[in-house]
Amino acid sequence: MSVAAATGHRAQTFAPHRQLWRERHEARAASDTVRRSPLDPKFVDARLGEPASTPEYAAAVRGIGVRAALIALATAASLAIIIGGIALRSGPARPSVDNVVDAGSPGALVLVDDGSSRREKTSGFAVLKGRVPLDAHDRFRVGSITKTFVAVVVLQLVGEHRLALGDTVERWVPGLVPDGGRITVRQLLAHTSGLADYADDADFVRRTVAQPRRRWKPRELVGVALAEGPVARPGERFAYASTNYVLLGMVVERATGTSLGRQLRRRIFAPLGLNDTSFAPDIRKSRRYAHGYAPSEHDGIVGSLATARDRSSVNTSWAWAAGSVVSTASDLSRFLGALLQGRLLPHRLLALMRPAPGSRYGLGLAAFRTPCGTAIGHTGALLGTVSAAWSSPDGRRRVVAMSNSLPISPSAGAALRRLLDASFCGD
Repeated sequence: MSVAAATGHRAQTFAPHRQLWRERHEARAASDTVRRSPLDPKFVDARLGEPASTPEYAAAVRGIGVRAALIALATAASLAIIIGGIALRSGPARPSVDNVVDAGSPGALVLVDDGSSRREKTSGFAVLKGRVPLDAHDRFRVGSITKTFVAVVVLQLVGEHRLALGDTVERWVPGLVPDGGRITVRQLLAHTSGLADYADDADFVRRTVAQPRRRWKPRELVGVALAEGPVARPGERFAYASTNYVLLGMVVERATGTSLGRQLRRRIFAPLGLNDTSFAPDIRKSRRYAHGYAPSEHDGIVGSLATARDRSSVNTSWAWAAGSVVSTASDLSRFLGALLQGRLLPHRLLALMRPAPGSRYGLGLAAFRTPCGTAIGHTGALLGTVSAAWSSPDGRRRVVAMSNSLPISPSAGAALRRLLDASFCGD
């Protein structure tokens, strides 16, 4: 088949899909309603970083048919809601990991690293069966913190002129995304592509629960999002979606001719000596790690750990470039410090990763308000584990925290937020 014939054939093939895409966008724009995950930064004002109201959160939770599964699985979700929407500034004078465990989490850890000294604290259990204590060096799923790693790889390729921020999805993954010629690498990094989040799809979530060992292909994940239709026009507004980073992973593989996992190892894990960090959809093959637990949940009320499901055996190929990194608190701290101190990217590209003043998200890094100023980093929520990696803008003071319960109760979430604030601010 000639190039012209192939192009015409592809245009005919995707014409109905593009028409459906446009119709769904127009319908959504008219009603101004967008399906949102309750653990998703879509509930946070992209300009000010303010959480949505608690009633809106509760209503969203009640509206999802597979509530507990979606909460436990949503890779898009950071702690933006868990530790933002229920952030309580009052409470114990000296927040601690014990407070998080006392509030209902199986285990919790925190690491504070200011370059000259390091403090690590743990409480509770890494594994409930056998009552295995949580250790500060245990590995855990970092969820959406994976996005920061992937963003670094993409921007390194930009610095090497192997990619450009203005390159389109259509250039690197032709024929996959309707209107892919209007969606750029920059928009994927910044979550302004307008693409839906595949993790919001209830039927998809049911399938991940029913088939925990299934190996999902990136194209399948993108297909789920495309079936949902767009949530905005490309570049129109911030709309957090793991779909963006799945596409970025595909772009990296096309641009380099090698796997995303290999690029992460060669460019970040090995050079920084992150010996306990890997791109591991199957955590069971890892060394000692903290298991993630999913308690029951009903209308926003989180149940007892006695009936919590161990989610550590679930394959995270469905999270892939959006959430499949496994790491430790120490390695995350080292990575974030190296990144913000300019060891991984030239200044001009690192500046693009940082959120602009007044914005919540840059190109792979988020901003978090604290009592003592703004923290830079990312958060993650995946398969029974919530985590946060924060740093001062200069990379000199870093805080990493983890709790191995998702859903997390409001009281435990509030205790975790207090712990993060106090640790970051030096209380």
